[in-house]
Amino acid sequence: MTIDCALVFDLDGTLIDSIPDVHVAVNRTLDAFDRETVTLAQLNEIVGEGAKVMMEKAFAVGGAPVDDATIDEALSRYLGFYKQSPADKTIIYPGVWDVLDHYRDTGWPMGVCTNKPGEMTGIVLEAIGMAKYFRAVTAGDNVPHRKPDGRHIHLTLERMGATDAKAVMVGDSATDLLAARDAGVSSVAVTYGYAHAGDDLKMADALIGRFEELPEAVDRLLGTSA
Repeated sequence: MTIDCALVFDLDGTLIDSIPDVHVAVNRTLDAFDRETVTLAQLNEIVGEGAKVMMEKAFAVGGAPVDDATIDEALSRYLGFYKQSPADKTIIYPGVWDVLDHYRDTGWPMGVCTNKPGEMTGIVLEAIGMAKYFRAVTAGDNVPHRKPDGRHIHLTLERMGATDAKAVMVGDSATDLLAARDAGVSSVAVTYGYAHAGDDLKMADALIGRFEELPEAVDRLLGTSA
């Protein structure tokens, strides 16, 4: 059977909950610069646009101004701390393993399209044993255009060898859904992720509250029965 469909996944807030490990690394960084630390709730509001933007917003919580050089140094410190404990507290959302196994066994190509730094993405995927499922992984700092730019998805599909496939982007935020719209591919939004407002998810072609619901949603969108 020829497989002409492909799945592209966001990572954080979609496949995994990495916020607990990110939280530790962010606060260790803020402590190193004698800045006010952030709560889990505050961190949840500032993730999704890449590590540098996250650090800028984390420093802004304390209200004191910060220059680009400081942010660059802080980002380096953050990544160093994160590498020390990349997945100690990270949670794989319920149903993810079964669905990934299902699509791997069916032969559908899968990829990851994330704004997370590329090195950390690879480290985390290896640490949790998930890297083997994906034909390509593209990250916010190793592509010329990142989400919400649809070219990030197109590049992911290209590296997956699935340029001509009917594709679905699976994510948890407006960043993912805008990228899907810009790329001209279907989108599925999970409702349990890091979305900052429920209205952000209304632009999705389908909503799921549990990851186990993904195959049914994808079948409806693409007219398949994988």
